[in-house]
Amino acid sequence: MLIGIVGRTNTGKSTFFKASTLVEVEIANRPFVTIKPNHGIGYVRIKCIESEFDVKCNPKEGFCINGNRFIPVELIDVAGLIEGAHLGKGLGNQFLNDLTQADVLINIVDISGLTNEDGEIVVKGSYDPSNDIEFLTEEIDLWFLGILEKNWEKFTKQVKHENKELKKEIAKKFSGLKITENIVEHVMKKLNLTEISKENLKLFSTELRKISKPIIIVANKIDIKNSDENLKKIKEKFKDYMIIPCSSESELALREAAKNNLISYIPGDKDFKILDESKLSIQQKNGLKFIKENVLDKYDSTGVQEVLDKAVFNLLDYITVYPVANSKLEDKNGKKLPDCLLILKNTTALEFAFKIHTDIGNNFIKAV
Repeated sequence: MLIGIVGRTNTGKSTFFKASTLVEVEIANRPFVTIKPNHGIGYVRIKCIESEFDVKCNPKEGFCINGNRFIPVELIDVAGLIEGAHLGKGLGNQFLNDLTQADVLINIVDISGLTNEDGEIVVKGSYDPSNDIEFLTEEIDLWFLGILEKNWEKFTKQVKHENKELKKEIAKKFSGLKITENIVEHVMKKLNLTEISKENLKLFSTELRKISKPIIIVANKIDIKNSDENLKKIKEKFKDYMIIPCSSESELALREAAKNNLISYIPGDKDFKILDESKLSIQQKNGLKFIKENVLDKYDSTGVQEVLDKAVFNLLDYITVYPVANSKLEDKNGKKLPDCLLILKNTTALEFAFKIHTDIGNNFIKAV
């Protein structure tokens, strides 16, 4: 599972990444702070099944807090994209190629409208954040189209000359982007295409991108005054998108405070508890009060955890499964509910058996 964090420069991508992973990255208020992609581990959150069996789980990967199981997922934060990225502008091809293995893309948008298309701070209200949604979608779609268009005529002639099936060859051409023959076939059926021609190539490649690289919109910097007005506008304009209000800075502050035992906070919760007020400075108290009143009370969370959860469970349609070795819910070492795996909904028992181990799959008889 790989989640790509994308967007224009200076919209808060690196802050979102650090808030999700607590990996140290440079965060600054200037364009192109991130050049090489940052890799880290974030977590999706579910209610642990331990309570249903009245046991205490012992995760091998991830962790469990107060009945909340956190399952690891890989995150990659690429440099901010600029206009013409699909043509290689601003090292765009390099940044897009970093996303080839991503299962879903998180588009970080500065919902306050304080950052323009060049990543520069502007007068509040002078920039429309909806531009960033249209821009990024177009760049990703044109990236896909460019892959298809490259030597298209030569490619189709070769397929015809060698009597090969076009959808199978397209799947091979896009295999590096995690696109299978089934996905190609699904897109053709959805668009009611009996064949793929140069005329319908843009339509086909766009739909291919929507299925293989779905995008969730993060309305970041929602804590800035009047940002909720822009949120209402983009929700009305982009009804087909999943849009989550978010304050990455607030989440980062809460996680750092929890890490330093100043507060008790579980990522995704709508509240926190101060452990010892005497350890907090006036600035820290005021900061926590601001987050409580302007983010948590208004939106029920900072949005960071919600984004990861909805990207995996809603957009990608994954579910969680706990494989165990016996009726005591243990593995061979006696650990209770040690594994919690993410798999696609409608995965068969045999497919799941292979996911656990090749030998289990090869010797599969039945599932209970």
